[in-house]
Amino acid sequence: MKKKLVFVAFALLALSCTKQQESTLTTDGGARVFKITASVDETKTTLSYDGSVYKILWATGDKISVNKQESNAVSSSDNGKKSVNFTVTLDGNAPYKVLYPANTSSDKVVSLPATQNYVAGSFDHRAAPMYGNATVLGENDCSVKLSNFCGMLRFALKGSATLDRIEINALGGENLYGNFTLDTNDTGFNGEFSGGTAGTLTCDLNDLVLSNTDTPIYVPIPAQTYSSGLEALVYQADGAFMRLKFWGSSSVDLQGSDIAEFESKTFAAGRTENIFTINSLTAEDGGEPTATPPGITVGVYNIKMAENRSGDNSTYISMDRSDVQAGLGSSIAGMAADIFGINEIGEDNMPGKTHDIKAWAIAQGLSSSDYTWKMNYPNKVSRDGNIITGYTYSAEMYYANVFVYNKNTIAVEDDGYVWLCNDKDDYWSSAKNAYEHSTGRHTAVYAKCRHKVSGQRFWFIVTHFDTYINNDDGDNLNNVKSFKTFAQHLKDDVEDLPIIAVGDLNFGPKEQDKTTDCPNYLELTSYWTDAYDKVKADGNMTDYYKKYDGTQTGSQHNYYYSFLEFTKNHPDRRLDHIVTKNSASQNVTPISYKTIRRTYVAEDDNTWCPSDHLPVVAYICFD
Repeated sequence: MKKKLVFVAFALLALSCTKQQESTLTTDGGARVFKITASVDETKTTLSYDGSVYKILWATGDKISVNKQESNAVSSSDNGKKSVNFTVTLDGNAPYKVLYPANTSSDKVVSLPATQNYVAGSFDHRAAPMYGNATVLGENDCSVKLSNFCGMLRFALKGSATLDRIEINALGGENLYGNFTLDTNDTGFNGEFSGGTAGTLTCDLNDLVLSNTDTPIYVPIPAQTYSSGLEALVYQADGAFMRLKFWGSSSVDLQGSDIAEFESKTFAAGRTENIFTINSLTAEDGGEPTATPPGITVGVYNIKMAENRSGDNSTYISMDRSDVQAGLGSSIAGMAADIFGINEIGEDNMPGKTHDIKAWAIAQGLSSSDYTWKMNYPNKVSRDGNIITGYTYSAEMYYANVFVYNKNTIAVEDDGYVWLCNDKDDYWSSAKNAYEHSTGRHTAVYAKCRHKVSGQRFWFIVTHFDTYINNDDGDNLNNVKSFKTFAQHLKDDVEDLPIIAVGDLNFGPKEQDKTTDCPNYLELTSYWTDAYDKVKADGNMTDYYKKYDGTQTGSQHNYYYSFLEFTKNHPDRRLDHIVTKNSASQNVTPISYKTIRRTYVAEDDNTWCPSDHLPVVAYICFD
């Protein structure tokens, strides 16, 4: 007796498609023998992309099962075909439950491995099961509808790294592997399932060597609702990893008919990036600048608030407010930098103190295990220039500078701090820790760093200058000159490495009239390359950052810390800087720039920034 079976399967990323299959259903000693010709256009076990549709083809060794009875395997001569023949011998009657891959121990369990294997241009067939009900329509007619149990994630990675594995985590705790039981009723599968195991799903990349063009990596995962999105950790063999977050914190339904294609990323260990599906690219606050690794993300943030100031406006913000603390922590975490400096740290900002800035950042998502905080660089000089009495090196901090780095990306070989002074010979001698040799009241914290991915070594400096007043040629200008002197000391007397320096320098490129060049800025850029200027000159600055170019969100005259009001078309208020200096043999090139604009709604119903400065972030390429 002839029976015609029609397989309808859903294409990943494409619309559903119909497969015509010829089947022979005969009786042989009570057993029924199905001869199934499976025609596969866009669904099954091996991917083939024609530029618009993913065609999934049968592969050598593939088997199906019907009611626990295993079919023959796809032969090598049929590998890569859209249509192959299966034969299954069955005892019993409908419903006929079809599974791929074949399962002879259960007619309703699919198993997903905890560790998948990377397949170039395709995916691990064990991790992409299908199921369907073969229904007898008449004496000579049957049909079956196959559904994909899994949707698929497609990553596109490039660079120079050798990758060990990708780990997928469901941030809402959904089950990603193990044995899943398909629900059934009188007619077979009903589309629901239960079971599985929560935990990390691993795709073994087996020392996959990246290149300067995209390498696609396909990872099937169960088609279900992911309540808080997912993340992928992409590891090198040495344990350093890049974190890719996608779908945010909102609930997302992944269908069995979906391949979620994500935008291309260049691997950079230690970085955390949000990735978006192709054709749905979004960016915060005006657009994400273009960046081309290898390199590092660098940031700086002055966190001091108006808590102890007074003025005409009786409303002021305080670090005691929980929304301010959350805003400061979120701003730091939002930099997602490999290394960054923080200005104006006080004693109460130290770990375990009343205003523990590290704890606030961790509470807002900055990894407690990935980042190392270097905070014991005190400044014993008060804002008015007087030496604080009762000063002790290990405890008291006042308007101090600190730095934080991701140890997956950066190794720190040496660090310390000096007082800024004009005499280069004083550095590393009596002036290293002595205020009396300083021409001002400010320090520079330094670190000799090694970029783990590229092996490139560089100096990192974070500093803070005196307040600048129009046409001021006093303390602030001395800071600028001393800053250059210290950089020359590092290069000439210690080791000639490229330098990346950050800080609140308290002046912008223009005077307050917004047109007159600031002499201190001209002095600064006669030696240093300003990241903002370089990115803008190279045509990589978005219009948004050109318009909102300031980094000071308020002033002592107005405690309404709105970046919209205080940064729009205000080059005079671009006080926070990232600058670079090449070595004789190595360039460091800024190729992107942005500011982080976290806000909260205060009790007066106004939208405020948590500090009177914005965090500044640049991507610095080693070239």
